[in-house]
This record gives sequence, C-alpha cells and structure tokens, in this order.
Amino acid sequence: MRFVYNEKELIKNPCVLKVDKWNLTLRTDFKIELFELWRNGEMDKLEQRLTENGFIPGVVDTYFAQKLITSFKNSGYPTYKGDEIVFSSGKMLEHPLIKSGKFEVAKKSHYVQIKKEFENELFKKYPEVPIEEGLQSAGIDLTDVGYQRIARLKKMFEKRTQQIYSANTAAVSEDEKVDDEYRGLRTDEKEIKKLFRHPYIQGYDGTVITLSESFYNEAYLIADVGIDVLLKTYELPTEMFSSNDRLYISAKLYNWSPTEKSMDELNKQVIRIWRARIRIFAAQISRGFDVLRDELSCMDYEKKRHLACWIDSLPRDPWGHYTTRRILEIIGMAKSTYYELLRNEDYGNGAKRREMRDDEDILLVQQVAEYKGYKKGYRQISMMMKDVTGKNMSPHRVLYLMRKYGMKTSIRKPSKNRKAMKELMKRNGKPNLLMRRFKLHRPNEVRLTDVTYLDYGTDQRAYGSASIDPVTGKLICFIISENNDLQLALDTLVAMDEYPLKSGGIIHSDQGILYFTDDFQAAVAERDLIQSMSRRGNCWDNAPQESFFGHFKDECDYKKCRTLNELQIQIDDYRVYYNEKRRLWERGKMTPSEYEAYLEGLDEKAFQEYIKNEETVFLRKKEKSAQAAVDKAKSRKKAIKDRLEEIENETGSKTEI
Repeated sequence: MRFVYNEKELIKNPCVLKVDKWNLTLRTDFKIELFELWRNGEMDKLEQRLTENGFIPGVVDTYFAQKLITSFKNSGYPTYKGDEIVFSSGKMLEHPLIKSGKFEVAKKSHYVQIKKEFENELFKKYPEVPIEEGLQSAGIDLTDVGYQRIARLKKMFEKRTQQIYSANTAAVSEDEKVDDEYRGLRTDEKEIKKLFRHPYIQGYDGTVITLSESFYNEAYLIADVGIDVLLKTYELPTEMFSSNDRLYISAKLYNWSPTEKSMDELNKQVIRIWRARIRIFAAQISRGFDVLRDELSCMDYEKKRHLACWIDSLPRDPWGHYTTRRILEIIGMAKSTYYELLRNEDYGNGAKRREMRDDEDILLVQQVAEYKGYKKGYRQISMMMKDVTGKNMSPHRVLYLMRKYGMKTSIRKPSKNRKAMKELMKRNGKPNLLMRRFKLHRPNEVRLTDVTYLDYGTDQRAYGSASIDPVTGKLICFIISENNDLQLALDTLVAMDEYPLKSGGIIHSDQGILYFTDDFQAAVAERDLIQSMSRRGNCWDNAPQESFFGHFKDECDYKKCRTLNELQIQIDDYRVYYNEKRRLWERGKMTPSEYEAYLEGLDEKAFQEYIKNEETVFLRKKEKSAQAAVDKAKSRKKAIKDRLEEIENETGSKTEI
C-alpha cells in the first residue's frame, strides 16, 4: 500500500508549495537549502531541518529524506517552478548552472537547459571525451547538473552519432572507401578467400565487411559484452573494423528485431563459435543471479513475489545445472519463502501492516512526549499514554518506536564518565593476591595502602594517604594533601621508597579509582612490584590498613591543627611514636620496629616455624568466621520462620518461605 501524505498538516506548512493525496512539492527556497546541506555531506542537519519544519513520520513517509536525496541526485540543483513567479526578482540568475554561462532558461517552460554552443562543443569531443569530463573541465559541478540531464545528453549524442554515420555511409564515394592505412586491410588473395569462407560474413567489397543476418540473430543476445569481445568470439578480423564500423554494428545490434534466419551450415568453426557463445551465456547468467542476490535484501515483498513467479516460469534446464533449488541457493532465497510467495498472496503484508501501525503509534508517542511541554523518558511516556491518548503502550514498545524514528530524550542519559570509569576498572583490575594472609610473609615483602579524610581546624578537610607493613605493623609513610587525586597516590609511592619493598613484593589496596589509573600502575611496575586489590566492597580484605586509620583518629588529637603544615608535623610525630613506642598486643607486646628486628633475626628454621604457627592461627580464625556466618544465617532464618508463624496465627492463612 502506498503512503498517503497528511494533507491537513502539510497544506499549512510554509515550506510546501502544493500537496495532494499522493504528491508533495516543496518550495524551491527551502529545497535549495536542503540541497546545499546534502552536497556538503551534512545529513544530520538536513534531517534536523526536515524535523523542525514538521516533515515527520505520519505527516510524510518514513523514507521521505532518502527520496528527497534521490531527487537531488537525479535532477541536480533545484529550479524555481512557474507557480512561484520569482523570475522577475532575478533569483534564477543565482542558479549555479546559469552563472556558469553554459546554460540558459528556456523561454516557455522556464526550465534550465544547456546552450546550443556548449552542447555542440561537448559533442565535437564525444565520445573520446566523456560528457562528465567535458562538464567538469568547464568548471561545472556534476551534482548541479544531475544524473537525468547527463543521461539525456548521452542518449542524444549517441543518436546523433548514428545519424551522421548513416548519412556519411550513403554519401561516401568509391575513392573515399579505400583507406588501407587506416583500416589495416590485407587484400591478398588468401585473406579474401578466407573472408568469403567465414560462415557469418555475407560479403566483402575490398573495403567493407558485411555481416550476415544469422550473425545479428545470434549476437544481439550477447551484445552487452562489448563489440570487441563480440568480434573475437565470432573469430572475425578485428583489425578490419574501424571505429565507425564498430559503432554501426553496435547500433544495429541494439535495435535488432530477430528473424527466422539461422545458421544452415555446421562446421568446426561454427561449433567453436557456439561454444564461446555458451560460455558468454553462462557468465551472463551467473552475473545476473549475483545481481539478484545483492538486490534481494533491498526488495519488498511485492518485488520478491514477482521474482518468485519469474523463477517458476523459467524453462527446465536440460543439463540440470540451474534447477529451482540451485537458483534459490545462488540468490539466497529460502525454499519455504519461495513457495509461500507463490501460494500465499497475503505473505509479507504483515510487514506493511506493522509499518503502518508504527507510523500511527509514533504520533501517539510524540503527542505524549509534547504533553504540557515537560521532558519525559520512555517509561514516563508509557505510563502517561492511557491518560493522554486513551490507549495503552508498553515501555518496550515506546522505546522501540523512539529508536526507530530517531526520537531522542535528554532524560537520564548515560554518564560518559561513569562508562569510561567502568571500562578503566575492567581493563586495569587486579586480583586479590593476599586473600587476608597478612602475616604469612617476611618483613618488607608486602605493603598495604589506602586514603582517608581528616577534618581539622575550622571546617577544613585534608586527605591522608598511608602505607603499613602488615607483617610487622610498621607505619611506612603517612602524607597529606588538600586533594584526593592521582598526585597523592603517586607521592605515596615516592614516600614508600624510603623503606623500599623487596623486588617482586606486593602492594595491596582497595578498589579506589586512583589505583586503577595507567599512571599509578606504570609507577608500580617501574619499581618491580606486583599490584593486588581487595574484592569490591569488602573492607576486610584491607583490614590492617583500615584498623590503623581507626587507631590514629582515636589516639591523635589532630583536629586542633589550624594549617596543613601543622597537621603534617602532628602526623610525623605520631609516626615516630607509633613505630618506636606504641606496643602491639598480637606481636608479642613489641613495638613495630622491635618486631621487625625480631623477625629479621630469626634463622630459616625458626622463621618457618613462625609461619606455621601463624598459618594455624589464620585457619582457626577463618573457620570461626565461617561458623559465625552459618550461625547468623540460621538465626535469621529462624527469626523469619517465627515471624511467619505469628502472622499465620493472627490472620489464619499460611505463608511459606
């Protein structure tokens, strides 16, 4: 079913010159504006201008923009219509073809036509210089001329060339026919006898070869391969045919009406020629099916039905090569589709009905989207559809229509920064290498790090980045900054260099975005260290570092500091106190420095015994933690069950978990 233009909407549109049920004519000023956008490749702006001026689905068909572009390609630069009566204003003089001086306005029709002088100039050079090349050399843009005008010129030039050749052939004298140097004729007696024996040569007068009626009856079917290929296929002496001879044969083949005349004699040469013709036929058939395969995806169901009927009408291939199944495989049409197209006339109309329904529903979506002038997302449009239009439409249907017709909303747009952050975390994420085995290493083999905020003075905030050795509990560094940025993380690595890790050591952190950055990970790799990260949202994987921040904030009266410098001095003092004076209960009541010296003083056997004991403690704690989790789950399930029993007693209805 053909799309019907919405006359009621379009008749009020100032960009429309005239409209009826089937045809729509735009005003030339607006059409020129769209043409310039198309020529400059600004397709988004072209579609935006159409939308702004009311040329939307439901008012015009879905492919209106594509049809408009096709008209630009065919007709070139838009020309004012007689209805607009603007010729006296001089607007036609601004037409690029008129400004070139090679075209003029027709007196009666007001169309732009080529001047006779320029037309003759192009014809003199044709066909050695193609029309397109001649136009471009005159400084004319081919997009302004259009495909149709160029095609008409070609057709007219070919017809004129044929007429000139026919007139010259009739008037040529016997003396003018002899031009051995031009034609390369070989007039020896053997060659002449050979020409007369050729089955497709009717006569030869010493200058011109006359081909038989049988030749034209056979050759017109394969004339599109070109005259040179055709002459070689029929084993004709190509050097004896001038360009005018070739042009005459091509024109005769093009206009040939087949007769009943056929080749009477059958010899080896005729058989060779027929075999060559069969190869050309096979190649043509193969190319034809390839073209059908490429075009099949663009065909609507009506064209596919015509194609299926044509395949069904084909005669049976006597060699069994091009069977129906083989043809369907070549062109890419399913066998079931082929038979449905032949038997079911309604097959494929569902797509048309869906398209028409979409054209109607998008108008409802647009009506709700514009209701009260507030912006709405697709869910809001779906929820308000019943109130505004009286019809229901699911959110998925609304979203499908908005995407299909290019309706965009600024509601809840995805954050580009969030998307980039997710990609960074996916690319640079690191596994948890410690798995909470904080003490099961030698001193200076592992470093933990994290950042915390420190509120001090009068409504001032700083950010502190610290690192501890989880084996000894020693505070390696603790620096502060006004900003929680990448530089703070990099400065922490520099501060850690004062007590460097052993080569191949592990630096462990949470999943803060600073630790995902390429710069931070490159700085870690430069120090020959391995990076490890906690599982997402699990603070226990970095527990010793978190615990240190808790002790620091409880024990250090840093909030009385008034400046950032005072705060750093206070932290440096606490660091000395923490490492040299403050004792740790789980590390033999030693200070971190003493415990580090103690571990470094153990021999290999004693250290392995220490690791074994710590492993036992770790597994005991892990088992205890797992049992606590199970007990908590059981307790919660029992509480839910008891509550359900209470509800059952109160309501008299049974509720299952």
